[in-house]
This record gives sequence, C-alpha cells and structure tokens, in this order.
Amino acid sequence: MSVGTKAELRRLLLRRRAQLPKALRHELSQRICSHLLVHPWLQEASAVHLYCSFGSEVETHKLCWELLKRGKRVAIPLVSPGELELRHVWLRPGMVFHRNRWGIPEPVVTPAECLTTEALGLQEYDLVLVPLVAYDRDFYRLGYGGGYYDRFLRHVRARRVGLAFSVQAVEQLPREPHDIPLDAVATEEGIFLRP
Repeated sequence: MSVGTKAELRRLLLRRRAQLPKALRHELSQRICSHLLVHPWLQEASAVHLYCSFGSEVETHKLCWELLKRGKRVAIPLVSPGELELRHVWLRPGMVFHRNRWGIPEPVVTPAECLTTEALGLQEYDLVLVPLVAYDRDFYRLGYGGGYYDRFLRHVRARRVGLAFSVQAVEQLPREPHDIPLDAVATEEGIFLRP
C-alpha cells in the first residue's frame, strides 16, 4: 500500500478492520491474548497499562480481568472531553463500567480516583498495551487522531506493545518528529519485536 495522508490511511484501515466479521474478530482477539499471556514481558510484569476495547478493536475486556486474577496491577486509561491528556485509574475487582461519549468502556470512578500520567507514576508499570488503527514494518503506529496516546507514550519508560489484527499492517506510515515506535506488535500470528 502506498503512503497516503494519515487521515486517508485511518479511514481505509478502520474500514478494513471493521470488515472482519465479529466472530472472527473475537477468535483472533483470543489468539492475540493467548500469545500475550505466555510472553515473558507480560509474565514478568507486575503492573500493566491496558486500554478498554471498543468497536472493532482487539478485544481486551477478558484480558483485563485475567491479568488482575493473576495478581497484576492493571491501569486503565480514561478519556475526558476537553482534556488533552489521558487520565488513569487502577482496576479493582467489582468495578462497574459505562460507555463514555465515544463509546469507550470506562470504569465508573470518583474524580479523586483519576490519576494524571505523572501521578500514576512512570515507574509503576512494566508494560503498556496500546490500541492502534495501523502499524508499519518499523513499528510506528497510527492512532485515531486525537493524540492522546502520542502524548502519553512520550512519557512512558515501560515497554510499549501495540495490539492489532494482521490486516492492520501497512508497509510504511507517514511520520512526524514526535512519533515514537512501539517495542512490539501483538497480532493473531504472534508477537513481533522491534529489532
């Protein structure tokens, strides 16, 4: 695929991902999560930052609770209207979720429970599992265009792993100076590490 603008690629790749039948997305998501659960990066991690999936993304709901069951601390991002930065909350058993204005599932929490990236603590987690629209051979990611993860990942010292279906791969994405490559991408075919 030739490189187009980020907006053109975003439309194309979102459409491509959404065309995967729901049952197939579910099956492929299970494979991706199975690869993650046996990978040393995840097994050795004491705390993981993980997005809550929505729409046609790689499903992460069961993974969140499985990590908690295995004794991992799990941080969940929150997107607040009008704010440019992600907020975060530590997942607890029994938390209730609702859908925010974009349809993203988020835990129902008090403002006091919401942490800024700095308050969450950059050293607090070992692994960040990242949503994406597309990824390329050099492990750069294309997000939804809001810049939330771009700003967040600039502060992350933990390993960054994108979760994607293999149909989301492109040869090369357009890049800007602030773009940061991922350390790995997990697909249904396995986990691929950046050299």
